[in-house]
Amino acid sequence: MKSINIAIGILFLVIVSCGKQESRELDLSGDWQFKIDSLNKGISEKWYTQKLPEQVKLPGSMTENGKGNDISVKTKWTGQIVDSAWYTVEKYAKYRAEGNVKIPFWLQPNKHYVGAAWYQKEIDVPSSWTNKNIELKLERPHWETQVWVNDKYVGMQNSLGTPHNYDLGSLPVGKHTISIRIDNAIHDINPGINAHSMTDHTQTNWNGIVGVIKLEAKSLIVFKDVKIFPDVAQKKVFVKGRVQNSTGENQKIKLRLKAKGVGENSQSLEEVVKDVEVNAEGAFELDYPMGNNPLLWDEFHPNLYTMSLSLESSLGKDSEEVTFGMRAFKTKGTRFVINDKPVFLRGTLECAIFPKTGYPATDVASWKRILNIVKAHGLNHMRFHSWCPPEAALEAADELGVYLQIEASTWYKW
Repeated sequence: MKSINIAIGILFLVIVSCGKQESRELDLSGDWQFKIDSLNKGISEKWYTQKLPEQVKLPGSMTENGKGNDISVKTKWTGQIVDSAWYTVEKYAKYRAEGNVKIPFWLQPNKHYVGAAWYQKEIDVPSSWTNKNIELKLERPHWETQVWVNDKYVGMQNSLGTPHNYDLGSLPVGKHTISIRIDNAIHDINPGINAHSMTDHTQTNWNGIVGVIKLEAKSLIVFKDVKIFPDVAQKKVFVKGRVQNSTGENQKIKLRLKAKGVGENSQSLEEVVKDVEVNAEGAFELDYPMGNNPLLWDEFHPNLYTMSLSLESSLGKDSEEVTFGMRAFKTKGTRFVINDKPVFLRGTLECAIFPKTGYPATDVASWKRILNIVKAHGLNHMRFHSWCPPEAALEAADELGVYLQIEASTWYKW
């Protein structure tokens, strides 16, 4: 009996080990090494070659991790202060005293920091990722990131509204160090002194990463930038995208597309197959018929479909899923219409006000809670003033039937 138990245990370990090796994703949330770079010496001193001394948890902000400076009279805020009486008027003097600082301009964070900070984590590339392109995905960093793998510089991104995705190429099996420099200061690009995307008025000017942080192993031939454009009148969707081919040679691939209803929408449509040949950046376009009676999307009937796309090549497969609704939001005369029916937008304003965290949630459940409150008040529309919400907000709105007015992450000289 003992030998049988040992054999079963070995078999279990082998199965678990194989399952882990076959994974195409590596979640990087958890403990990260950390160091503040207030003097901007990290690059010149090559901090990416050193082990950083402190530790924080990501996803999260510096404030949540207790990192940064104490609030004082000298704190340099990001945002316009209209009434500066707090700094000079005698009746506020006790609230300017060290140990009892209480600012009246906006919600006061526990810690405050503007500038560069470094985050670092050791990763272990499995053998199953050999000859794979590895992509680093950072959802909702704030707001300029620079990335190094070991001592190699990968690049810089500074979007305030979309994830920062870095192509790390093919990494040798074994341990590597990822170093990320994040700077939340305003430099060459100024979104405006009061933009809700980054100022202390509302979500605060935090430093960190608060969404998904992961590595993905991809085939050398993969989908890029897949977009779907519904055509309600023609009962079809226009599918447009790119295929990234990192082999250095033209490749023949087979595309497969199939749409299926989501939730109570049980429609399952025919598969469309297309053979294409791609070079380094091969684009593809095609019409996908949605059948004779596609279910339309509006606030009362938020019908959704998922388009499953697969790519088959001699080097393997890649896949992508895009959720969409059959809808046409237009103007007719002086009226808005959805699928040629009049729509009246009954909305509210969202200025990135999240007092418990200082930044927006990045999970669908949190946004469903928010949008269900909106609907409970008889509203169907939310305006995001001078900031772009995370993808989770768009997913929740699609499912619940809420119209979103999303603005760019800037409020400059309006």
